[in-house]
Amino acid sequence: MDLVRDMISILTALMLTSTGLAGPSSIPAIGEAIGAMPLEETVEKAEEYDAVLETLAVLGTANALSDTELVSAVITDIAGDTSEQLGAAVGFGRQQDDESQWYCPEIPMKKEHQKLLWECSRERGLDYIDMLALISLESNFDEKCSSGKHKGYFQINASYGPELAKQLGTENKPLDGAVNIKWGTAFYSWILQDVRVKDKEGKDKRDTALSIYQRGAGGYDRSGLSTQYLAKYYKKRDIIASYFEGK
Repeated sequence: MDLVRDMISILTALMLTSTGLAGPSSIPAIGEAIGAMPLEETVEKAEEYDAVLETLAVLGTANALSDTELVSAVITDIAGDTSEQLGAAVGFGRQQDDESQWYCPEIPMKKEHQKLLWECSRERGLDYIDMLALISLESNFDEKCSSGKHKGYFQINASYGPELAKQLGTENKPLDGAVNIKWGTAFYSWILQDVRVKDKEGKDKRDTALSIYQRGAGGYDRSGLSTQYLAKYYKKRDIIASYFEGK
């Protein structure tokens, strides 16, 4: 019985993540939520949804538990609306469609640009709050901000424009907010892969990446962390993070 319960938890988590209802980091929480239910209650909830009931029937067959191909096929077959219904039954909603995850009216940035930044951040494995704070510090959310060669939300050096446009498939328009968001998130994600950054964790990783962003790799090698820049950045980040608290 414990094996069946564990398989239910794991498969349900996989169903949710396969359809984007929850991220991979949510799997332990989803499994815990389902695992905490009495098995009879889990089955009772599942009986409302024929496809999930089919899954439970498959799991109840000893041969099926060792047939990974069959289990995978079942997951694929039921990874549609049923997973959304089951997610709601155990308290997990459709995360990526909840605009409170990314939209904040207090931030003076076009709504469509907030959404694009959210999408680019998720695609590139970046922290959304980090990116908002970086834009706040660099341009105060002014997509037309221009300081010498540095342009747009992320204050990207315009001399990089032709290569960035070619590599990322955009127009060479650094003062176009959508283009600048794509450039800036890509540029920062590349910094995270730098040998000086990639093996670090947490705040140490962020501090190093931001210092390279502000000073360049050579400047970081010569002078280390950009402490004044970081102090300003964290003030911005604290303010932005407060906007999303409790959402």
